[in-house]
This record gives sequence, C-alpha cells and structure tokens, in this order.
Amino acid sequence: MPKNKRAKSQLQKIQLKLKNHKVKDFLINLTYECLECLLKQAQSTAKIHCAQFYKDSKESAQIEQTTCSVVKDLFQTLEDFQDLSLENSKNENRNLTFKDKAKLQDLMREFFKQKYTLSFDIESQNHIEIPPTMLAVLVYDRIHKSLNCFSPYGKIKEASIQKARLYKQYFLESLHKKIESQASVAKILEFAIRISVLGNVLDYGAQMSFDLEEQAQRILEVPFASFDLESFLCHLKSAKNLVMIGDNAGENEFDEILIIALNLLYPHLEIFYFVRGAEIINDITLSDLKHTDSAIFTLAKVVDSGVMSPGFIESLASAEAKEIYHNADVILAKGMGNFESMENSAKQDERIFLLFKIKCDVVKNYLQKNLGDFVFFNPNLYAIP
Repeated sequence: MPKNKRAKSQLQKIQLKLKNHKVKDFLINLTYECLECLLKQAQSTAKIHCAQFYKDSKESAQIEQTTCSVVKDLFQTLEDFQDLSLENSKNENRNLTFKDKAKLQDLMREFFKQKYTLSFDIESQNHIEIPPTMLAVLVYDRIHKSLNCFSPYGKIKEASIQKARLYKQYFLESLHKKIESQASVAKILEFAIRISVLGNVLDYGAQMSFDLEEQAQRILEVPFASFDLESFLCHLKSAKNLVMIGDNAGENEFDEILIIALNLLYPHLEIFYFVRGAEIINDITLSDLKHTDSAIFTLAKVVDSGVMSPGFIESLASAEAKEIYHNADVILAKGMGNFESMENSAKQDERIFLLFKIKCDVVKNYLQKNLGDFVFFNPNLYAIP
C-alpha cells in the first residue's frame, strides 16, 4: 500500500476509535467573564509598565486606574454589562447576548477599518461569535495608547527568553541522549512535545499563572488531558512541510527542542515558524527573535505572520503567511490564544494540532477539563459530523 494511503487508513482507524468521544460542536462563546479578564489584563499591564518607569505609588495608582477606565469604557454600551469589576463576578459563564455581540462587532469593524484598513464581515466569518483574541487587539490598542508605550512587556519578554534558554540546554542534552540510545520515533517526539508545551507556562495574559521551575520538574511525568500523538505521527509520515505557530516569548526556546527533533527524524520536512505581526502582551515577534540572537533561524524558516492578535486569525495574516498556511501539510499551533482563535476551523481541518496549557475557566469549562491541564489534540478527530 502506498505510504500516503497507509497513513490515511491509520487515521481512519484512529477516528473510529474516537467516534463516541464527542465534544460540543460550536465556537467558544465570548462571555462577560472574558471581558472581565481583559480588564484584569489592563490593570496588570499598567502595573508592569509603572514598575519600570514610575517610583511614585500615587502616580502609578492613577495610571492603573486610567488604563482600566479606557478599557472599561469599551464595554459600557453593552446592555447586559453587569458592573464588571476586578473582583469576583456575576459574569462567570454568562455568554454575551446577541445584542451585545452585535455592538462589539460594530466596534471591531470600525476599529479594523480605521487602523488597519481591513474590511471583513466578522459575523459571517465567525458565526456570530467573536474570538476573544480578536477583541484583544482593540483592547490592547487602547492600553498601549493610554500608557503611551507600545511594548510594555519588552523587558519581561527578553528576561523570559534568557531564562528559558538556560532550561533549554538541559533538555537539549536529554534529547540527544534519547536519540543516541535509539529510542523510538514516538518516544522522541513525546519528549519533544512535552518540552515544547512547557514554555506555554510563560504567559502574562492568562487568568492563572504557573511557576516555570515547578512545571519543568514535572513535565516529563504529568499526564495530558489529551495527547493525540498517534494521529500526529500519521500526518508526519506523508508530510512535506509543517507550520508551527508560536505563542509566548521564551516559549520559542522550548519550541526549538521540538523543531530539532522533527529535523532529525524527518530530514526532508520543511518547517516554518510563525510569529506575531505586532506587539501584544508577551507574544513572540520577529524583532524579539532577532534582538535575542535566537537559534531558531538556523532550524526553521521564520515567518512574520502579520497577525496582530494574540492568536492566529487567518483573515488578519499577511499574503505570504496565508499562502504558506494554505499549502501546509501539518499545522501545529502553540498556546491557548491560538486555540481560542483556531479551534473552530480545526474541527474541519485535519491538518491542525493544538498544543497548550489550560489557564482560564472559560477554556476549562468549554473542554470540560481542569485548570492547569496540558492538551495536545487534533479537534478534527472529535468533531461531530
């Protein structure tokens, strides 16, 4: 049997095994809790900025308050906006009403048209739902303007990369030992995938934070909530190219481990590494990689995706990134922001694998998993026909 037919047959067997494992067949709903999370991000971003540039506590407090206010003003016109506070909320698990979604869509259309000269129908593309990552572009635009700083996480990103680089050396040695001991392809890839997702801990836009050192000690033993390695291996057998969509600064260092493993195991596989097209939270950009002399340039073709959101949204991508994305045989998207942006399209696209750590209640409830769970899955395997 030809190689690609054999791989297809194996995939069909995997899908049959998962036939009764159903997940909800709809988009992640934008909730009022998501809006509250964006308010918290505004406050934490202002705190980070003030810690770097202001010594006066009163002045810092005023800047934090102003930054939160400019974000909160975005939501004041929503009819069911329930006193979003930075405390606990009445907003937990409450989906936005149709009217409130329509109002946010109007805001988004106008914003993207004016700032980026982009014109597209959010409603038709996303079936009424607005990806939280798309709304984040508008929110962080307001945050950056309020702070008069378009890279408030700059120093943190550089520090995260340097810290991750120290850990990487140890894991790189472990990878080479596995290869020298002639471990199976599956064992080598499992190791490399686990190390790659470790970097997803470095997230300053998440509801919950985790300690990198503690997670590094557990990463090789901790069970994953989903781990679709068999499907990933089947796709790689016939793949000529792969797109990895990066996420956070520092995480790229751990992604190198996986790229090295893929290069060694599949020497004819062409690998593209997508980065964000603009500064947003602590997401990795081309500038970050160049500024820190990243080794990833020697391992893969790095592509500025053009996407300014903290998650890959194809309609926002550059022409080059779109072409590479469309022609990719396998797509591996890292991080929760990419999950929020891509999960719906991934249900219809067997090429897409998602690798991340669950760090917020909305995603936890949607996937029916636990906070802190690691996930590596191919949504197409579980999609309800």
